[in-house]
Amino acid sequence: MLPFLIPDDFRAFMKEVVADLDAGDHLLDAEDAFQHECGYGGRVDGADTYAFTYITGDGVHKWSVALREAAIRNIADGLLIEVMGEQHEIVRTHRRASIGAPLLIWGEYGDDALQARAEAQVHAALDSIHESAAEHPRMLRMWSDADDQVVAVVWRDLCALYVVESLGGYATSTGDQSLTDALPAYDHDGKPLLVPYADCVSWPVARSALLWFLERGDLGPGVVIDGRIPSMLLMLGDIDRKAALAARAEPPREVSRSSLPRMLTPIPEPVQVEDESTTPVEMPIEIATPLRIEDLAAWARRLIELLFKRELIELGPTSLDEISYHLGGLLQAHGAEAQHSIDTAEWLANEIGAVRGVEKLFATGGDLQIALRRSREA
Repeated sequence: MLPFLIPDDFRAFMKEVVADLDAGDHLLDAEDAFQHECGYGGRVDGADTYAFTYITGDGVHKWSVALREAAIRNIADGLLIEVMGEQHEIVRTHRRASIGAPLLIWGEYGDDALQARAEAQVHAALDSIHESAAEHPRMLRMWSDADDQVVAVVWRDLCALYVVESLGGYATSTGDQSLTDALPAYDHDGKPLLVPYADCVSWPVARSALLWFLERGDLGPGVVIDGRIPSMLLMLGDIDRKAALAARAEPPREVSRSSLPRMLTPIPEPVQVEDESTTPVEMPIEIATPLRIEDLAAWARRLIELLFKRELIELGPTSLDEISYHLGGLLQAHGAEAQHSIDTAEWLANEIGAVRGVEKLFATGGDLQIALRRSREA
């Protein structure tokens, strides 16, 4: 343990944490419950201890700090200028040895991934992800066989590249700096991520850079980089290839066995059937649009936070991401029906209570119906 002299940006972070604690409507028990440009943190095991990770502005060091609520408030008020913490080096001095096949992940489900030993499979996956991003942005996380990690946000023929873990530290691709707009994407927790157009390069350039990254651990000479990274992506550096594999089913080794072919299959156009009934229709029937995976994850997270705020749920040590993943599947199948059927809502309440990471659910079917409706839209 070493003395950690409180920097201004960490103090500003603690002020935001105090504001959230005082508001009483913030989920606390997740490693990324609180987020800031300089780091993230959350309550540990439901106790009065909070664990925070702070990344220095130069991207060279990372601090792990454990604080009680009183210390958080003292830091925010300027009364505490130093605490004890653990310092870690972020920038490595040599590239790691190969530990397995490259890993690509583009979604939350088991087949939204590829662990490819053949280079041709990686090429096919990148081309498929690009093709699937014609309508909506796609986020890809990719680990090299030496555990270097890069995040790519692809939309049409644009791609932003964010190096999360490598020998050279953080990096962000840079494109036309005169562009001021941003495209909306979603991270793997369903949280919105605004990607500046100024971070984007053309897809052919990005594709070459990704292949170069797999082999050498950097984006290569074809991409101009900036030594920064969006704050929402900082925590991804703590999830190496081994941890990512442990948190999901064994990924397929061939593109044909992944979800990519399914993502590229066009949805059949609805067949217009002439209504031969002579009974007049007084009210049109409204058909809900199926939710995307990221929308379901965001809905599940909002539902958990609302139930937690109203003390209708108790959570265990399992991560909020894992709970949201399982709950998203239930919402996809029964969420809409449960909002209108009390029997379905009561059944869904029992199923939510059985989700791994949910210790107890006190919500009745009626409580759940209200929570579903209020959390349905952001």
